[in-house]
Amino acid sequence: MRRVLYSVLILALSLLLFTSCEATKGLKGSITSRVRSFTSSVDDELFSQVPAEDRQGVHKAEFDLKVAEEKVRLADLKGKLARLQKKYAADEEDVANKYRDKASVAVDLAKLEAIDRSGLGQEEDNVKAIADLKSKKLKLEADTIKIEAKLFATERQIKDLTKQIEEQAEKIEGMKMSDEQEEETIESPPIGEEEQKEEKVETPGSEEGKTLF
Repeated sequence: MRRVLYSVLILALSLLLFTSCEATKGLKGSITSRVRSFTSSVDDELFSQVPAEDRQGVHKAEFDLKVAEEKVRLADLKGKLARLQKKYAADEEDVANKYRDKASVAVDLAKLEAIDRSGLGQEEDNVKAIADLKSKKLKLEADTIKIEAKLFATERQIKDLTKQIEEQAEKIEGMKMSDEQEEETIESPPIGEEEQKEEKVETPGSEEGKTLF
């Protein structure tokens, strides 16, 4: 029986891990399709003919779109994490209930076995009742193993998603910092250029002094 329960645990884990991988693929696909639906109204061939001087603001708008797309992905990841955490809590409660039921059956089983050992009651009824309780206990153990396998898989998904969320948040912050640095570079003229401007400023009266001597 132990081998059967162990086999059930391995099978349940394999199925749950496969399902989690497929769900992640589906999440990426939904984000991509959503972005395409919003950008399909622009004729790229016509835009490629637009002169560079007429493309003011396009680069910034494209960058803002990329940041927005990353934020959508972050929000989707957080939503999935919340759903997984809710599922984990429900399964955890289910496991607790199974342990309580198994403990309750164990109490009744111990009482019946004590009655039977003492020669009390009808032997045939005692044997049947004890067999039924043992069967219930085994079923509860099998159900508990299945739910614990789900908990294990969900916990692993939660850890993976938490890591993805942290990396995604860092990625967005990095993009923002890079954009701010780029804007500062554009707004601030090069130091060499400032020095050249200062050198070109002439001291008043310098030309007149040259004429007198």
